[in-house]
Amino acid sequence: MADTLNVPPTDDFTAFTGLVSKQGEHLAPMVAWAGKECSDTDGLNGLLSAVKPIVPEVAQLLGGKLKQCQIGMGTVKDKVTTVDKELRSEDEKNATAIAKIIPDSPGISFDVSSVPGSSTLGNFTDEAVNLKAPDKPKTISKGLVGTLAAKHGISVDGSDKKGTGGGGLIWIADKAYKMVTGHSFIEQLFKPLLGDWDQLMYLHDAYDTLGDACYTVAGTLRKGSWKLGSEWNGDTAEAFDAYMFRWTMGLGGVGDAAKEFAKVCKEVYDLVVDAVKIIVSEIDSLIANEITELAKEAAKTVEGDVAIEAIGLGPEDPVADVVAAAWTGYRAIKIYKRVKAVLSAVNKIYTVYNGIKKTVEKVSEAKKQLESLLSDNSPWPTAGSLISDVEQRGFDFEKDGSWDPTAGVARVAMLPSAT
Repeated sequence: MADTLNVPPTDDFTAFTGLVSKQGEHLAPMVAWAGKECSDTDGLNGLLSAVKPIVPEVAQLLGGKLKQCQIGMGTVKDKVTTVDKELRSEDEKNATAIAKIIPDSPGISFDVSSVPGSSTLGNFTDEAVNLKAPDKPKTISKGLVGTLAAKHGISVDGSDKKGTGGGGLIWIADKAYKMVTGHSFIEQLFKPLLGDWDQLMYLHDAYDTLGDACYTVAGTLRKGSWKLGSEWNGDTAEAFDAYMFRWTMGLGGVGDAAKEFAKVCKEVYDLVVDAVKIIVSEIDSLIANEITELAKEAAKTVEGDVAIEAIGLGPEDPVADVVAAAWTGYRAIKIYKRVKAVLSAVNKIYTVYNGIKKTVEKVSEAKKQLESLLSDNSPWPTAGSLISDVEQRGFDFEKDGSWDPTAGVARVAMLPSAT
């Protein structure tokens, strides 16, 4: 307990409560951002379907914590305003009434006023929170995959049943392949690629932006409470310092969680880009070689007008009808060999698809890890560590490149009750 009581002027209490109110205003669009941009699952289809239910769950988890902080800012403002009215004399004269205002923070001992030079560090200046619209590249869905489909005259979703140009030969080969295997290689090759893979980078940007916003608000609250705390000592002052220590560290932890999920989205995306490049190259080679050869063999079974029908300009299922009547045993063997070659190449490509499937599972694992970290009972950071961080890297030290969000996520547990 301090021997001599120092109390900030009412103007500084007012400036601080104004700053706290402003942070509540910043948090409102951040809550909305979590519910919209961070929850956007548009295009998460195909192999990405497993991600679709996870993204909103993570967004809801973080959005709930941010809502807690938003409501909490009103609580902080009211408590500090009440303290300002009550605390005009020594702590001891108002101890009973004031003790009910600022809640206890067991295990935390913090006195900003005892930090050398603390009065010159903090201020009540608000910092802008920039929620920049996420950027979505066109690398995979409209780039790699779209270019491949256009090159060979087919639709990625298989909707163009006739095909044009080179696509006509592909559909002939697909008919023959399906008669032998019972499957369509077009569906086998392209169906897993359906969906908007670039949405993963959109989500990375959305969560990364939310993380930065959390760091900004936490840093602003930190420097404001530091300024007020540097002018104030006594039991109530120390309770206030510990109380705001929990708010700022907890909110910073929410930013860490957002950053961690953003990092996973990018890691998965980068791995998927590399895998899709391999797949596109393999499919391109398969179409140019094995599939083209299969199409030629299938085309040799018909002549004249029948051949025209076989590319889809005649009966509804011309190849099936013609093959049933015209294939000789010799030709059937040739077709079978060509189909076997295509099937072997398709199976090779599917090993890459299976790799993508496992990679996408990292998103689910990230959610589980976040939930584990949020419920972690690890020891909270100490006031000493905060002082060191502020002195070395400033109030928004989480924005420093050396900060480790993985280690910081557990700080979310430090958030006080919003009431």
